[in-house]
Amino acid sequence: MKLLTCCFILLFGCSNCSVTHDKPPLESYTTDDMLEFAWSFEGDDGERFVNDAWDIRTTMKYQHIIDSLPKFYSALLRRYSTAFCGLPLPQKQMDVYLFATQEQWQSQLVNMLGQEDAEHWFQLESGGITIDGTAVLYHLDRRGRSRVTFRIAAHEGWHQYAEKIFIEPIPTWLDEGIGTWMEGFRLRRGEVQFLPASNWDRLTTLRKIVNADKLCSLQELMNSEPSEVLTSGRSTLLEYYAQLWGLVSFIVEYDEGKYMPALQHILRCAVEGTLHEPRKGWLFCFAEEPESFEAEYKDWILDYVRPGTQWR
Repeated sequence: MKLLTCCFILLFGCSNCSVTHDKPPLESYTTDDMLEFAWSFEGDDGERFVNDAWDIRTTMKYQHIIDSLPKFYSALLRRYSTAFCGLPLPQKQMDVYLFATQEQWQSQLVNMLGQEDAEHWFQLESGGITIDGTAVLYHLDRRGRSRVTFRIAAHEGWHQYAEKIFIEPIPTWLDEGIGTWMEGFRLRRGEVQFLPASNWDRLTTLRKIVNADKLCSLQELMNSEPSEVLTSGRSTLLEYYAQLWGLVSFIVEYDEGKYMPALQHILRCAVEGTLHEPRKGWLFCFAEEPESFEAEYKDWILDYVRPGTQWR
């Protein structure tokens, strides 16, 4: 079973569900439109949104958040498929559970994983998880806000999308790094604007790492797994994700996209099923001399986290 932890931010078919098990019929409509159905979980009434790409179930009670789900998830799909290069649309639906409470979230994890395995993930405290392509999330904001919740949805949505389109999985460091990079967004007049740098939690954590001179080597960062990092503690997992956010930001932005062709090549090979780790490691996908790549990365990160940087 493939488990992908979500962005653990500073906060982060079920046997006893009252739900129709047959998928609603899908008609010919664009990905911006979704059919809406009644749905319930353990006696709690909710709603369900379905189109060719997404099957979203929620017990959320804030109507303005519920109403924004179709547009937000449709915007995510466009973002995933165009942010780096032209990537395909998924051929199968992606399932999302967005619960109103942490208790419902935990109950669903038990339904899907069993009690013992589910309890391992309870220590996330605030977050979400993708299990075999199904995202299980819950509302993390207060007073009807949605920013943190949607950041996690964007992160986990990338994992779902990646699992559907890549024949050969991309390495964990890149999958999680892109997930964090997808978190940054703003809502302007009801429209979603994706801004990777607009991610205060990741920036703050990365700044603390740099100031404490605790930046990991890229070799160590690329060889780490989130489930293993989680056992080391909450702060360690936060640092792991923040550094991956910084690494992907560097790859995308450094020297007007100097390393973007290498990233695009990795993604295209994953789609085609021809992706293989270089014999000496993933760093050799980006440079024949990884030492120079890492030196550029560290210098860039120092400037990236500096308060008051104009381009931020």
